[in-house]
Amino acid sequence: MPSHSHDDVCWSKISILHLSLALVFFFARCSFAQNPTPASDWTTWGYDQERTGWNRGETSLTTHNVSGLRLLWSAQLSTPPKPIVLSTLTSPLVAEGVSTAQGAKNLVFLLGADDTVFALDADTGKAFWQKTFANPAPPIWPATWLCSNTVNDTPVIDKQNKIIFLITSDGKLRGLNLSDGADRMTPVSMVEPYARAWSLNLIDNVLYTTSGRGCGQLPAVAGVKPSVVPGSVSAMDVSDLAHPRLTRFYTSGNKYSGPWGRGGVARGPDGTVITQTADGFYDPAAGDFGETVLKLAPKATRLLDSFTPSNWQFLNAKDLDLGSATSDVFTFQNRTLIAVAGKEGFLYVLDAADLGGRPSHSTPLYKSPQLGNDAAEGRNPGQGAWGAITTYETPDHKRFLYVPIWGPPAKNAPQFKSTSGAAPHGSIMAFQVVADGEKVSLEPEWISHDMSVPDPPVVANGVLYAMQTGEQTIQSPAYVHGTQDEINHNPLSAKYRSTPINNLILFAFDAETGKQLYSSEGIITDWVHFSEPVVALDKVFVVTHDAHIYAFGLQR
Repeated sequence: MPSHSHDDVCWSKISILHLSLALVFFFARCSFAQNPTPASDWTTWGYDQERTGWNRGETSLTTHNVSGLRLLWSAQLSTPPKPIVLSTLTSPLVAEGVSTAQGAKNLVFLLGADDTVFALDADTGKAFWQKTFANPAPPIWPATWLCSNTVNDTPVIDKQNKIIFLITSDGKLRGLNLSDGADRMTPVSMVEPYARAWSLNLIDNVLYTTSGRGCGQLPAVAGVKPSVVPGSVSAMDVSDLAHPRLTRFYTSGNKYSGPWGRGGVARGPDGTVITQTADGFYDPAAGDFGETVLKLAPKATRLLDSFTPSNWQFLNAKDLDLGSATSDVFTFQNRTLIAVAGKEGFLYVLDAADLGGRPSHSTPLYKSPQLGNDAAEGRNPGQGAWGAITTYETPDHKRFLYVPIWGPPAKNAPQFKSTSGAAPHGSIMAFQVVADGEKVSLEPEWISHDMSVPDPPVVANGVLYAMQTGEQTIQSPAYVHGTQDEINHNPLSAKYRSTPINNLILFAFDAETGKQLYSSEGIITDWVHFSEPVVALDKVFVVTHDAHIYAFGLQR
């Protein structure tokens, strides 16, 4: 038997160690490279933390069979609709395979304006559980259609811990058991009572919401009139439900410059958060960030970067809020990009690593031609981009962006490869993201037919779903006179705003070509405000102002 020197044995051990480490590194890389199977349910506004609106796990409905959509069921919920409350119900959320005493259930969740949480059987529409929370505190300010003193936030579902999180009108964050609505945490104040809090996002065990419009209410101190609540991003660390921790970033020192995109914040790289703000002054030294895209550190502890259009004064003067649409964060050729749009009607693409260039913070990676709102009109009627931008990547890696435009296309709007006639009331515009070296631009692909005020579309399996909301967008009717504040408080304004100009129609389009594949036409007779269609578990769910929820799918 041959003998081995001490050095031979050592080198043999080292070689084995190197091989082992190499194998560990190899399998770790393979494991990291394999993305987890995307969920087919819909547990947060816009499907994911980045607010893409793209359900990557839904595969049942296709471009070949979606024309066979039928109304499977509808349900009337108990929340009473009111003219002054434009959003009776939040957008639906869908959770697959919730473990309950009756076995695994697919459930749909909604939050009503009367602080009622509804859980319905997603397959039948039958009520599974519901829970109403009392708010004994009387409002300080009279309700308006802008500040209705009701809840507004689409909840978020934590599937891993089987919790649905929501904020009620008293400003408290609540966590409920998915299966029966039982409390999972002691309610804790997250925003001021009656604040206009927008959709919750759950990122790395931190819950985020945004609030603006100055709707929140602070109590009077020693007879002094309460001050107006400034816009903010609130972050609640819920890694320990027994000891939640709140941090907050104020976007201004007053009610202006508040973030109010309905999707709340979007997740940026490394757990950062992205949001857009409304009309207001831009003065970073004073802490005022009007008409700005903000990139905040995790838990909203500090500002990391920002982008403010160079014409922010014009936007501010004309009520052309940059914050009217929620940002969309997506990857493209190994870069993280952010799609941004507002009432002015331009579409910006930003580099998440450098939002607006330094030192100006006002240079985007790309700015489109004007898409809409030649009149530079912010409210009579509302025009430009509203709601959110949606993104989708085809199987052959073409990246698309979809923008809901209110009002007609701009006179100098780009020429689309495919059109469907005049669109004086609104449309969905589709663009392909392209690159030339480091430069990124957008190629106009298709524009939909006329839609009476479109909501943000969503996409799944090559099909784009979009809603004509049918709502009235003129904010100051001719028969109501006075200052804007007096108009907002006039009950005739609320009644006018809640009188629709058309009915809600659900459409399905080929996401690449824009070919219409389905229309619900006259099935739904009511309208909706600030919502989105939700496609999950082989169904499409929509809600209406009269507190109905509808489920469309293929008949079995």
